Amino acid sequence: MNKALDRIHDFLAVVIGLILMFMTLSIGYAIFVRAVNLPGPVWIVQFNEYAMLFATFLGASWLLSKGRHVSVELVVSRFSPRTRKIFRLIHSLMGIGLCATLCWYGTLTTLENLQRNVIHVQAVDVPMAYVLFVIPLGFFLLILQFLRDFLTGLRAVRDAGSAGSFGPEPEKTKSDGGGH
Repeated sequence: MNKALDRIHDFLAVVIGLILMFMTLSIGYAIFVRAVNLPGPVWIVQFNEYAMLFATFLGASWLLSKGRHVSVELVVSRFSPRTRKIFRLIHSLMGIGLCATLCWYGTLTTLENLQRNVIHVQAVDVPMAYVLFVIPLGFFLLILQFLRDFLTGLRAVRDAGSAGSFGPEPEKTKSDGGGH
């Protein structure tokens, strides 16, 4: 599972890079044509809204795998390493539960929009199911990553003599007391 999930993350990182490039170029183009008093494409805002949604949900699991998600460890950082590992297990279980719930409801909503043939009417008419499918997909990938973190953490707790950590540690920055 680890190698497959890593390959999915790597592929999605490239996809997100392409999405961000599209956003940058299309918004730059819209600004340029407006500056020279030409009419801009009407679809740019709509498709950039979709792009932000896709980048968010396709990138969340990758961020979690790298330990770059938002976390506040004000209290947990004061605990012993073993207690921190246990809290990370609880965190992973809560993440699995929350993401499973949101994945379930996202799937139901997407299927309902597909069955009812709901169309997002804007500059370009787009079936809503095509826009919404990324939400349950993103939550499913988060479930897999939380599950991987849980299993890694479980092994770390079992290996009492081991100094190994659970999942990737967030990188320290100047603002959180770390390094350079």
